[in-house]
Amino acid sequence: MLCTVDGLVIRSQNYGENDRILTLLTRDGKMTVIAKGARSMRSKVQNLTQPFVYGNFELNSKNQGIPWLKGGSIEHSFYDLREDIHKLFLATYVCDIANELSGEGVDCGEMLRLTLNTIFAIVSEKRPLSLIKAAYELRAAAISGYCPDLVHCEDCGAEKVDDVYFDIMNGAIVCSDCLNQRGDIVKKNLAVLYDDIRERSVLIPLSPSSLAALRFALYSPPSKMLSFSLSSDEDMREFGKACEEYLLHHLGHGFDSLDLYHSIL
Repeated sequence: MLCTVDGLVIRSQNYGENDRILTLLTRDGKMTVIAKGARSMRSKVQNLTQPFVYGNFELNSKNQGIPWLKGGSIEHSFYDLREDIHKLFLATYVCDIANELSGEGVDCGEMLRLTLNTIFAIVSEKRPLSLIKAAYELRAAAISGYCPDLVHCEDCGAEKVDDVYFDIMNGAIVCSDCLNQRGDIVKKNLAVLYDDIRERSVLIPLSPSSLAALRFALYSPPSKMLSFSLSSDEDMREFGKACEEYLLHHLGHGFDSLDLYHSIL
């Protein structure tokens, strides 16, 4: 049976002597595709099997097995990513997140749009890469069901507070007054605390600017989510730390691509 799908190559792995296994992110879910002979210099589908390629893929499947790639056309190759190692490693990390948070046979339209728009932003670099990375981490987590509440203090309900912390594990913000009432010891940097039943609590202090950035990245329309800036390096570090910690703690693991990205900064 022949079919066509529009998709983004979020993973490409060598298989056997000349084949490749692709993971495509499509509107209708993540799917695995085999590209037979794709590593041969004479292959007509070789260019379609490169990481980050977005295009139309012609697939042939038999007996409900893994479909194999027959042909297709490239809409965007994002080839320029390969000319900048920082952009390459960040785009790889973005695709790893998309792969982790997407499933087969489920609606992935929002994740596909977010991932494509983020790769476009990485290539153009109209915003700092650190800002693009953090906004993607937070938004991808929210799309996948890990949406934090950044509007009110989780204890007292206050919206406008000067001294606030991001409660990573509970996906909420809490003001310092409420933390003092809890009896927690708040540190200036990332604080790992334990309560009476030994449950882990991770608190990240936020300046008014970094909190505003978190709210904007999370609640703004998708087309506007990068339309902000942070004037100080400290605010950018807080924003980036909060988004990365939030995603990684809720997934329960890190990524090799993230380690590579950090290693070259």
